[in-house]
Amino acid sequence: MFIYEPNQELEVDTPKGRGRIYLVTEYGLEIEKIFTVIINSTGQIWEFRNQDIRATQNKTVGRGDF
Repeated sequence: MFIYEPNQELEVDTPKGRGRIYLVTEYGLEIEKIFTVIINSTGQIWEFRNQDIRATQNKTVGRGDF
């Protein structure tokens, strides 16, 4: 198991609302990564699979319209 704490905040859109990735957990080759996200509006902490979250737009780094 590998746990990564990003040095830089990454805002993501989730089924529970917009939030910030706090941790990324990788359990191994055959299990997808799990993203621990703090939801901005509620402060709740949820875990999501890669397919459930999307990076928010950020024109400064070239992530524009999706």
